[in-house]
Amino acid sequence: MNKSFPNNAEPMQVAVESIGMRGDGIAVVDGVPYYIPGTAPGDVVDIIRGSKRDDGYTATVSTLHTPGPDRTEPACRHFGTCGGCTLQHITPGAVADIKRDQISLTLARHGFQDIPIRETIAIPPGERRRVRFSMHKKRGVAFGFNANRSNDVIDIAECPAARPEIAKLIPDLKALAARTPALGRRAEFIVTATDTGIDILLRPSKRKNPGMDERVALAAFAERHDIARIGWDGPIGYEPLAARRAPTITFGKTRLAMPPDAFLQPSQGGERAIVKAVCDAAAGARKITDLYAGCGALSFPLSALGPVQAYEGNEDMVQAIRYAAAGQPVAAEIRDLARRPLSPDELKRFDTIVFDPPRAGAREQAGTIALSAAQTVIAVSCNPATLARDLRTLVTGGYRIESIQPIDQFPWSAHVEAVAVLRRDRP
Repeated sequence: MNKSFPNNAEPMQVAVESIGMRGDGIAVVDGVPYYIPGTAPGDVVDIIRGSKRDDGYTATVSTLHTPGPDRTEPACRHFGTCGGCTLQHITPGAVADIKRDQISLTLARHGFQDIPIRETIAIPPGERRRVRFSMHKKRGVAFGFNANRSNDVIDIAECPAARPEIAKLIPDLKALAARTPALGRRAEFIVTATDTGIDILLRPSKRKNPGMDERVALAAFAERHDIARIGWDGPIGYEPLAARRAPTITFGKTRLAMPPDAFLQPSQGGERAIVKAVCDAAAGARKITDLYAGCGALSFPLSALGPVQAYEGNEDMVQAIRYAAAGQPVAAEIRDLARRPLSPDELKRFDTIVFDPPRAGAREQAGTIALSAAQTVIAVSCNPATLARDLRTLVTGGYRIESIQPIDQFPWSAHVEAVAVLRRDRP
């Protein structure tokens, strides 16, 4: 292959070796990585070098000479422009292996070798029950998702990643955006499929309240499409504009009324896989704490094993747990665990600790868990990098990693979930 690269406009032929954490193909030439969106391992392509990125360069494909063995036809017409999916062109089995390898490589960078990583549990596409659509009014209405690493909104007509009841609303939501001036030039539509129907939260980038005519139109939209609830995130916070019935979600055997925009695993299948992995690892627990508990997606199933004390920083979600937990061994407390992590002394009453933090991880809380006496720690994470960092803290504190279960509930994207099980050996 020609390794000379005299200027940015001249193509260079490369072979794609792997997929990076952002979903780009990676080719290495003379020790320099090139990050190439839309490519698959084994592809032989001509590329045009782009801007500097990290230790290498971005690049775009000018010619595909030889497709790799795992390349497949994308399922969506918007693939390549829409930034919502980056791996649609790679077979599902290969994607599952790629995500498992990403976890393994990330752990290796933090000094972990020979960690038992199980085969990826892959959730099929078409199960996304929460979708965040973007809207931009500029010479018409664009409704869909941002382009890859861009603020430009790609107008879409379909979304095979979403549940069908959400995907079929796309043209009607776009029309609704066009006739709702209070949304302004940019807005977010958060659409969630709950047990009792669709819940929609409208969030204009410049907070403004809708007028009376708009309120009437939104209520009529809810009636026409059998929407459970439509809410508006305005200058003074959330306001329900159409509340035909309460949106509810079932966790374990408990039905819970969902607060607006509360944390929810993106797919029901993914949630079930996480719950099973966590509950299997917690078997035999007597006293459990669920940290960063959200609305109790893990707390309620875990309560079948023993009493659960949940901690969560969002007051609305804590209240939702409390209302749903009547008569059950689940208690919930408001606590910002980044600012005020539970101390080792507070943790000593629990034999099992479960934590499922946001993408930033649980740096502060992991430090105190490492000093605790709990026999079992179960970490759930959607970010391999912060998971590896927190695992290093726990292992330094005397815990042993028993297993890691990758769960791919983000089909066609570069994201991956993982459940890590750690034990403290008894003296």
